Amino acid sequence: MADIEKKKLDKEAVKAAKAEMKAKKAEAKAKAREARLAMTPEEKHSRVMEILKKEYKFENWLLAILAPVLLLYGVYIVLGKFGTVTLDSTTIGNSPYEFINWFFNTDLKRILTGSFLILVGALVIVYLAIPFFKPSFSELKKVTWPTAKELSKNAIRVFGFLLFLMFVFILYGFALDPLFQWIIK
Repeated sequence: MADIEKKKLDKEAVKAAKAEMKAKKAEAKAKAREARLAMTPEEKHSRVMEILKKEYKFENWLLAILAPVLLLYGVYIVLGKFGTVTLDSTTIGNSPYEFINWFFNTDLKRILTGSFLILVGALVIVYLAIPFFKPSFSELKKVTWPTAKELSKNAIRVFGFLLFLMFVFILYGFALDPLFQWIIK
């Protein structure tokens, strides 16, 4: 009898705990909703940007693989050749789906479709490259750039040194050419 009462108490305790957890979840949802409603548009915008800026490694790798493929397909479509196959209306415009044929049934549409693929592929590559180059921009702001006078003076020095090296190698060629000709014979 005591076991049955104990099980009843345990069941009631579990039910009470579940009800309490449900109430806490509902309260947390209500607080989160109130916080979202109390946000200014700028805060909402920054939250959206925070979500958009989150980095997804797998998707970036997938984009890095697919973007060059997209570029190549676009180039092939614009050129009208895919390897040894010429992409004319008999090869590329013979899909059973009329929607696909619409993109390729004239040369202009084919070129525009290929150009669009090239543009999208290039934009994806730029999108993937931005995180690598972004730190460079802040570093470039720290660089002390030479004045025009310093730049011209250093350019003249470099050009003069290149002329000197050219002269030295020409002299080596004149001096060592007879020796090499003698060794070859």
